[in-house]
Amino acid sequence: MKRFMYLSMLIPSFTEASIAGMMQRLEDRGQQMKEQGLVTCSLFQLDQWICTYLESEDGSQQLPWEEIAEGWLERWPSPAGPCLAVRMPDIYHDGVPMDRQSWRDGRTIERRVGSLARLKSEYVSSYVFYHYQVQEEKPEHFNKTYTIGLYDGLIFSYAEHPSVVSRVKPQGKLSTSNTPANWHEVMEPHFDHWTDASGERTPWRPMRHLITIE
Repeated sequence: MKRFMYLSMLIPSFTEASIAGMMQRLEDRGQQMKEQGLVTCSLFQLDQWICTYLESEDGSQQLPWEEIAEGWLERWPSPAGPCLAVRMPDIYHDGVPMDRQSWRDGRTIERRVGSLARLKSEYVSSYVFYHYQVQEEKPEHFNKTYTIGLYDGLIFSYAEHPSVVSRVKPQGKLSTSNTPANWHEVMEPHFDHWTDASGERTPWRPMRHLITIE
C-alpha cells in the first residue's frame, strides 16, 4: 500500500458552487476508484489551494483530475505536460503502512486534519534534514498517520485522529539521538508565517476538509 499527496490551485474565479460541483464529480467516481485499488482519498481547501491525500493498494498515483476538475483548477507546468495536480513528495512520515489490514482495520477515525504552511526558501533543506532525522530516530512516536508533503516551499500535513501508534515500535534507519529537545523552538525560524485578520502570526493554517472517499 502506498500514500500520495497532491497540490492543486483553484482558478481565480472559483466559487463555492464550483467546489461543490468538483466534489460531486469525485463522489460519483468513488466506487469505480475503489474497485481500481483506492483505499481512501481526502481533499482539503484553504483559499485557492486544494491539497489531496490518497492511499492506494496497487500504487496508483492519480485521481481522474481531467474528469472531475477540468475548468475549476489551474494547470501546472510539468515534464509530462500541463497538469491539474502536482505530486508533493513525502518529506516526513511518523509511520509506514505495510498492508491495508494492519493499517486501517479495526480503527475508528473521528477527524481527518489537513494543514498548510510556507517555508522560507533558505530553510527548506534544513527543514527536510531535521524531519528525516526525527523520522528515523523516533518512528511512530506520536501518530503514525501523520505525514508532510512539500512542493515549491509549500508544505501540507495530513493526520487522522484519534492518534494511533503501534504497540511494537518499528526500527528506524538511524541509531543516533540528535533530534533537538527544543523542537518547536528550532522549527520556528523555518516558517514564512501567515498573518490572520487580527494580526496574529502562525506557521500552520488549518484547511477545510471537503470530502473523503473510502
